[in-house]
Amino acid sequence: MWRVFSVLAIFLYSFFCFYIGARLFSFVRFFLPRIKAPVFFIFFALLSYSFIIVNFFRFNRVFIFRQLSSLWMTVFFYIFLSLLMFDIVRLVLFFCRKSALTPRFTFTGTAIALGLSLVVILYGAINVRSIRTVNYNVSLSGQGNDIRIVLISDTHIGSTIDQGWIARVVDTVNRAQPDMVCIAGDIFDGNLDAVKDTDGIASQFRRINAPLGVYACLGNHDVDRISISGGGGNERIINFLKEAGIVPLEDEAVLVGESFYVIGRRDVRPIGMNSVRKTAAELLSDLDRERAVIVLDHQPTQFVQLEEAGADLLLSGHTHGGQVFPANLITRSIFKKAGGTHYGYWQGRTMQALVTSGAGFWGPPLRVGTRSEVVVIDVGFFPAL
Repeated sequence: MWRVFSVLAIFLYSFFCFYIGARLFSFVRFFLPRIKAPVFFIFFALLSYSFIIVNFFRFNRVFIFRQLSSLWMTVFFYIFLSLLMFDIVRLVLFFCRKSALTPRFTFTGTAIALGLSLVVILYGAINVRSIRTVNYNVSLSGQGNDIRIVLISDTHIGSTIDQGWIARVVDTVNRAQPDMVCIAGDIFDGNLDAVKDTDGIASQFRRINAPLGVYACLGNHDVDRISISGGGGNERIINFLKEAGIVPLEDEAVLVGESFYVIGRRDVRPIGMNSVRKTAAELLSDLDRERAVIVLDHQPTQFVQLEEAGADLLLSGHTHGGQVFPANLITRSIFKKAGGTHYGYWQGRTMQALVTSGAGFWGPPLRVGTRSEVVVIDVGFFPAL
């Protein structure tokens, strides 16, 4: 079944690429009338399948090829959508007996469609670099003084997100003057050998000023696939976090300030690894229920289980809020049907949750319809009835 689906997906993608290529070829020939179709389509085919070529031939180590392949899928979608909308308009005009099939009209419409795509892509490239601060107020049943928690997630440190990006994230965190910082996974984008300066990045994390500590769970991308031959592991990532002054929690609970617990869960589906993790009930079974329980779980998929187990506040990431339109509409629908949310604040019967869109990005360096963010949570405690 999976093979049939894969073949169908490749066929449809190839058909859509041919549709785009044919339209672009006609457009390019307006400026370069002597260009040969074989030359154009060979180049276009290499671009269309660049994400496969780059990984198969290990060109992902070359920055320009890696960036080109990661950008293409988003560029492909917006160009396809713009051209499709133009062709629908042209079809409507044709049936209304308007002159909509002339070369000049086709050229003008294609130019407008490509221009709109370029504007959206440029906006996404600029927007992704803006890291905003989002504030929430949360009240939890328990004991202790009010605290400020800063939540970050999905930094995806790797070949693209580097020390400079993390420095800006840390500056944003410190400006919020947190008591505690929580990192909800996908700190790395897999393979520490792709990171240019791990010592420099660790030094940036050590700049975080949080009296109650910095705690992290791992995400599905926090897998160092180079460290273990033929598989994946996270030993070097765990060691990095410890050296950076971050407390990694893998299905573990710690009591913070003698007033509340922080639990960090193993990820449910780390890439390339078999993951066995405790259930929500097992994690909370031995805790003092008079104290509040804050859970870090990278993927926001177990709202119901954690609420039934007695968690008070869930902090997650993973979704990027969809990162680019219309993926945000898709993730919103998926996680809503799962009983939770893909972004923002969620209120259950006894548990609250916050899902962040992340402080970085994955894949193309674009954000359309979403923002990179650092989440500031002011938490107040009230006595249990």
